[in-house]
Amino acid sequence: MTATTPRTFVEFHVLRSFPPSNLNRDDLGSPKTALFGGKRRLRLSSQCLKRTWRTSSEMTGAFAETELGVRTAHLPSEVLNMVGTDLTADQQEGLRLLLSMLGRKGAKAEKAGDADADEADDTEATDGDDSAPAAGATEATTAHLLYLSRQEIEAVASFARAHGDDLTTLKNKKGKTDTKKLETLRKKLQEHLSAKTTRNAVDVGLFGRFITSDEFDTIDGALHVAHGLGTQKVDVEYDYFTAVDDLGEGSGAGHLGESEFASSVLYLFASCDLEQLKENLGERKGDKRVVDAHATSLAARSLSAIAKAMALATPTGKRTGTAPYTPAAYLEVVVRRQHPLSLANAFLQPVAPRGDDDVMKVSIERLIAERQRNEQAFGLAPEARFVLSLRPEFASEQNVDTLATLGQKLEGLLGKGSK
Repeated sequence: MTATTPRTFVEFHVLRSFPPSNLNRDDLGSPKTALFGGKRRLRLSSQCLKRTWRTSSEMTGAFAETELGVRTAHLPSEVLNMVGTDLTADQQEGLRLLLSMLGRKGAKAEKAGDADADEADDTEATDGDDSAPAAGATEATTAHLLYLSRQEIEAVASFARAHGDDLTTLKNKKGKTDTKKLETLRKKLQEHLSAKTTRNAVDVGLFGRFITSDEFDTIDGALHVAHGLGTQKVDVEYDYFTAVDDLGEGSGAGHLGESEFASSVLYLFASCDLEQLKENLGERKGDKRVVDAHATSLAARSLSAIAKAMALATPTGKRTGTAPYTPAAYLEVVVRRQHPLSLANAFLQPVAPRGDDDVMKVSIERLIAERQRNEQAFGLAPEARFVLSLRPEFASEQNVDTLATLGQKLEGLLGKGSK
């Protein structure tokens, strides 16, 4: 029996202090929280964090638009805009019907059970689950949000141009859908996509996707993201505010309102299965993906971008009224074999200021002590460690001076062998 080669994990440990803000709110508008160690903590959902990172300038600035994915239910509209007048009105109607079935298991399947692995966005407009198109939408949409590469979208457009005659046969003379022809055309689309789409988008490789229809393949996300967790006990506070009517008379307020906010040092943790990421980004060869130099290079660049995004990118919730743009005070990136290691248990007991030491300093001390205990007890010594600390008292031989240097060192290490 051949021994299994130990897998390589790239870990990201970040401590960021956010001032009074409401970065990620629940359905009632309150900051999200969680009980940990018996005490209430501030929380940023993993969905919120993943969207923040994948849409950040650190990620979008590191890759061409064609290398990044698009998550949308509006694929029919996008493809129709791409094909333009190449299709007749009847062919366009057939295309709308075909693409509106994506995300469903059969021609008569109802909209149910499908969401990509990146999950729901937490944005300034809404913190709710947006995994399905809005009710009452008049334009054709797919059954659910699809997380697609630009190459996949372009492949759908090329299929539409090549199968215009087939598209006109999807409805009979009475205007009813021919389900057999629809399923046959869906099978042809699946074969076309398999032949014409060679690589996943970088962020799809990182975060993965789950799709219930067969036209697109499911991708296991390589980057595992924990909920951001407050290192200290949190008390949600209320802001009573008024708005003055500039043209009104008298001293009364034109509007009265109340909002909630909280502040905390947050521990952010993510771990990437490096072999899984390289496979996700490899070139498609039949039913498999081949890890090549290009995939290795993309993986290295993407994890360098993730490190920078975790240190700098900020969720958008309530940002216009709180401007919570505080970067990380401590960032540690670890390359480790066999098992990833979360250090969340460093904060089972909430952190509190100690003498002249603030919460951030005590949090960093706790994090380092927890890491040292675990690495020694379980034999999890890392292959490499890069640390960026704004606190000079935590200087070590693994420290780097700038975020750019950390990114370069990480990319250089992970990209070995790529061209």
